Amino acid sequence: MRRWPAFIAFLWALLSLFAPLGCANRQPIAVVGGRAVDRKTYWETMERYYGDDTLRWLIQRELLLQANDEKKLVSEKDVEREFKNFMRGQGFEDERQFLTFLARQGMDKEAFMEDLRFRLILHRLQEEAAKPDDKKLQAFYEQNPSLFTYPPIAKTYILQAADEKTLRKAKELIQKGEDIRKLAYEINKDPQLRSSRGYVEFFLVPDPHLPPALMRIMALLADEKSTPINQLVGPQYIPEGRFWVLVKVIERTPPSVPPFEEIKPYVRARYVESFGPPAETIFQELVKQHPVTVQDPRFKFLEDQIRTQMMVQSPSGFQPPAEVPGLTRPPAQEGEGLEKHVR
Repeated sequence: MRRWPAFIAFLWALLSLFAPLGCANRQPIAVVGGRAVDRKTYWETMERYYGDDTLRWLIQRELLLQANDEKKLVSEKDVEREFKNFMRGQGFEDERQFLTFLARQGMDKEAFMEDLRFRLILHRLQEEAAKPDDKKLQAFYEQNPSLFTYPPIAKTYILQAADEKTLRKAKELIQKGEDIRKLAYEINKDPQLRSSRGYVEFFLVPDPHLPPALMRIMALLADEKSTPINQLVGPQYIPEGRFWVLVKVIERTPPSVPPFEEIKPYVRARYVESFGPPAETIFQELVKQHPVTVQDPRFKFLEDQIRTQMMVQSPSGFQPPAEVPGLTRPPAQEGEGLEKHVR
């Protein structure tokens, strides 16, 4: 998955083309070796290279918003709940730290909420077409146990630092009774680790995307003989990230299948993913109800594309996978504690 070049920033910059350019264009957006990169060039370049993606997303967004206006599928309260649920599910306790994390990905809260709204409306339309009822969901749950089995988990605290000395000192303090959560908050620079006070749950399953050094640590975490509960492991150097880690396992849980009622929203989401129409079909149906006309001749080709072979566009599709709310994450429900079930 390629990293996206601040696509959301591009999107909102392109929207500025519809407003008078005014004196703002005379202010440089960057200065390179004493030479200015002006805003007019910035906007023209992004329209040239990202204009069709941006327009496709805006058209799809408008189709979903019109469908939502007609069917009242998703409210502002729903979107806000999804935002908070996703934030907690990613291990953030503090919204300000989560927004700092988003900013590092080139996204602000408004853009993130817009993408959540986009995906949530689309999911509700797919759900409407799939028509899942309790009988279908129960059968789907019983016939596909592998989809709903939680792998073994190591519940840990992690301290991360650029040097070994810091963690050796922290290890000594912890062994003398210092609160590991307090030290995690003070030492960890990563906003997610800092917000969670170093608490992380690892799925103890092979993951080819993890650095080899981290895989070795996970092997230790899974081995009850070499790493007893509450024993500190490390400091261990992670050469791929050029940092050191200190890990403490506080609990291990075996593989398990939660009761149907406990994960019913997640079962519903997986059912919709399996049996609901693909997003392309949803958009093609919406275009029949709300015809699309592209006025700009440079992007006229999008009319035929949208009618015949819809390419689903979404800003979050340009982000690293771990930072994107997927459609298999079921819509949050009051009191469900969804973040406990979908990690």
